[in-house]
Parts: sequence; C-alpha cells; structure tokens
Amino acid sequence: MPKQTREKVDVTSALKNILDNYPAGSATLREILQNTDDAGAKKQGFILDTRTFGSASLVGSELHVCQGPAIIATNDGYFNPENWESITTILNSSKTQDENSTGKYGLGFRSCYHITDNPHILSGDKLLILDPHARVEEYQGGVELDTRRVPNQAGEIEREVYKDHFTTFSAVLKPEHKVYPGTAIRLPLRLPGFESKLKSTPTDVADARKMFQDFI
Repeated sequence: MPKQTREKVDVTSALKNILDNYPAGSATLREILQNTDDAGAKKQGFILDTRTFGSASLVGSELHVCQGPAIIATNDGYFNPENWESITTILNSSKTQDENSTGKYGLGFRSCYHITDNPHILSGDKLLILDPHARVEEYQGGVELDTRRVPNQAGEIEREVYKDHFTTFSAVLKPEHKVYPGTAIRLPLRLPGFESKLKSTPTDVADARKMFQDFI
C-alpha cells in the first residue's frame, strides 16, 4: 500500500534565511509601520516596556523567556482572517494579491525575529504567540488564546488561567477591555544568555532604546 509522505520545512532555518535579507535595528520598526498601513489602521504607537512579569500561569514554562522587557507596537486596526493567515504563513501572504498593501509580501513582519524569538500578536478577541523553536511540546509552533472572559470547551477562561501572558500587555490591555480594541504586537527582547537558532546576537534594553532613537 502506498505510504503518504511530504517535504518538511525547518521553520527556524527558513526564518534565519529571511533575516539575512532584512536589515536589523530601527528597520524592524519601519516594517511594523508598514504592516499597520496594510491593516488600514490610522494610528501607530511604540512602547518600550522594561518590566519583568510573573511566569506561574503560562501555557508552558518554556515561555518564561517572554516575560521580560519587550517592545510593544500598537495600532487602531483589527486583524481580519486574511491577516491571521498571513502572519502564520512564512513564505506566502494574502498581500501578494493586494496592490494597495505595502511591505514585501508579508515577509517584512519576520524582521521582528532580529530581536525576539516569540512574537505575540493581540488583536480583538485573540492572542497569538508564535514559537518557531517549538519549545512548548503541547503547542509546537505556537498557541492561540481567547481574550474574552468566556469558558472554552474545557471550561477554562483562558484570560484567567493563563493570565501571565495577558499581564505582559498591561501597558495597553486594561481589565475593563472585554477584547483588545485594536492590535498590539509584543516583541519580548532576546536578552543575553538566551539560546536561539534564529540569531545569536542579543537585544537588551539599551539596544531597544537606540532603535527608538534611530527610528525617530
């Protein structure tokens, strides 16, 4: 009987190759600004959050590396289904069909991996955490959480059970928000001592501040 098989893609290798074609530093902020334009948003903000948050209520303890300082980019647009599909498809994008979209076929977003291993995207009722190293065995590749305070199929209110993920957005996500009113992209800094297959160079708070200065 024939046996099904297929080619496989090493996600970290694919991302590393993409990074070779995109400059680091403040160019990452410009790429995010282009993605804001793609979403049709009108306002863009950048925050450098230097705080460290708890890690007792995460989907996997391996994601404790995401609980430190981070750059947060906010805009007043919402991700639509095509945006979510594009953000989770590395080498293809719905933007190739949209002449009104800037950016490089969606690949520009991947420049954020110059400074982080785990981009977080919060928009409306969804929080997506990408994990290209597949460190969390139960959710290899990434995990999606519900922002609403409603039980999931297992009876969990994800915003409460995994609250430490949401707390990292406390600079913009307020307790009274039933869903997030816009989009926030959080990039936990790849600090010294973190092992990464994407990039060996760390980004500390001083580096992030220089990114902001160069961008301005």
